[in-house]
Amino acid sequence: MNKDNDKEIRKLTPDAETGAEKEEETGTPETEEKPENAGAEAAESRKSGGEFGTKVKEYTQSVRFRRGGISTAFTAGFLVVVVLVNIIVSVLAQRYPSMNVDLTKNKVNTLSTQASEIVAKVKIPTTIYIMATEAQTKGDQLLSEYGIKYSQVGELAAKIAEKNSNIKVQYMDLDKNPTFANTYKTDNLVAGDVLIKTDKRYRVLTYTDLFNVQYGSDGSTTETYSMVDSALASGLNSVISDTVSLAAFDTGHSEQMDVTTYKKLLGNNSFETKDFNLLTDAIPQNSRLIVLGCPATDYTDAELTKLDDFLSSAAIPGDRSLLVTFHPSQQSMPKLSAFLKEWGIEVPQAVVVEGDQSKYYTNDASYILSNLQTTLSLGGKSDYGYFTTPQSNPVNLLFETKGTRTTYSLAKSNDTCYLVDNNTKEGDNPQKAAYNTAVLSQDTVKSGAKEYKANVIVLGSTTMFNAEILGASTFGNAAYLVDLSRYATGTTNAATAITETSVQTNVSDITLSAAMSTLLGLGVFTLLIPLLIVIAGICVYRKRRHL
Repeated sequence: MNKDNDKEIRKLTPDAETGAEKEEETGTPETEEKPENAGAEAAESRKSGGEFGTKVKEYTQSVRFRRGGISTAFTAGFLVVVVLVNIIVSVLAQRYPSMNVDLTKNKVNTLSTQASEIVAKVKIPTTIYIMATEAQTKGDQLLSEYGIKYSQVGELAAKIAEKNSNIKVQYMDLDKNPTFANTYKTDNLVAGDVLIKTDKRYRVLTYTDLFNVQYGSDGSTTETYSMVDSALASGLNSVISDTVSLAAFDTGHSEQMDVTTYKKLLGNNSFETKDFNLLTDAIPQNSRLIVLGCPATDYTDAELTKLDDFLSSAAIPGDRSLLVTFHPSQQSMPKLSAFLKEWGIEVPQAVVVEGDQSKYYTNDASYILSNLQTTLSLGGKSDYGYFTTPQSNPVNLLFETKGTRTTYSLAKSNDTCYLVDNNTKEGDNPQKAAYNTAVLSQDTVKSGAKEYKANVIVLGSTTMFNAEILGASTFGNAAYLVDLSRYATGTTNAATAITETSVQTNVSDITLSAAMSTLLGLGVFTLLIPLLIVIAGICVYRKRRHL
């Protein structure tokens, strides 16, 4: 009984060395025995598959996987967002230039209120042609030897086009498009010029209209000024105006007036200008304003007849005016004086001097501030700020109304002023009073069934036309003269008055050229920053793997 039991136990006990049951001792027939390795392979396969699945399941449920997976997903997602944001911003910046931040100290890449008003008034298709390639413009490759940042032209032109769909900007490489320059042969277009065109007319802005470079006394230092904003605005203003008035300047009497700035001011505000000799030439056809800029010699009877015919002509379908300026140093001109007296105007040979130090500027008491009068509305601004009439003759009005003619005071000195002439002696106590420094006499002329105005305007100061006064934002002279000239030619409210504004560009500020801006945008924000984020993400990922 015990032997039989021992046999049964041996049958069920695994081999001590192999760990497998000895089948021959179980009494299993040899004919039913399986291939030697088949069972082991199947078992191993089931064991490996089970272990791998278990490990995968355990790993995906582990804290390490969850933290590492979230970190990787977050990093990848953040990178995608950064790249997409950069691409979107780049595209939007091209489409909407106003998105670009103006980092210049004087905001030279920002449209002024004056320019924005003009842009808003453009109702017809208008093209701004920049005589350069886009790369040359945006890379400041033009006129860089003068310290000029030409990219401002492209920046402001793009912002103008963005504000008004009627305006478009085209870059014109004259080397590749010589036929374009041939179309405007008389204008001698060169690289850096800007041409603004509508179906009505066109206007060319040279680089000197856009920028001004002034050399220091040592000849080596320079100061660069930008007029791009006001130049583009004036160009648009000129090409969209319904009417363009002609201002004719007499050059036959050794005129002492510096007309350069005044002519430019008129050109910026829809006027054409032309020189002529009143003695030998006919008054230019279509003239609406004749300027006698501080003549040094008297006029002949024939010349005065020409002026009288111009003012009274029924053949001129519009307002017309004669503008005369004076200076205390002028010699007596009896014939011109007699002509003006017929219009109720007299100009004594004296200078208006200010007795109150708070009412003149510089160290010269003849550089007085005058008060603009409101009896006659010019249809322009209501407040021009400071108005100066330096070195002015007094201008007397001989009557208020005579026949069809009426006189008006345009500007008066303060009542603390007095007159100095050749008879004034040291120690004299001259009478103080307010003196006219600018006047206008007006008549009515019929042309057909309509009535028009004929004006004679006399300004006691010629110095008020100097560039340093008309170009200074301190004084309202430039804006006032624009409105006065428009009133004189019947074009009041034709468009917004444009005054030239110079902004110094080479001052200490944040210097960021268009090329540097591209480098920062593409190189730093689009490539470098995402690359750094990738590296940081990899470092974080590797560190978290070993947590």
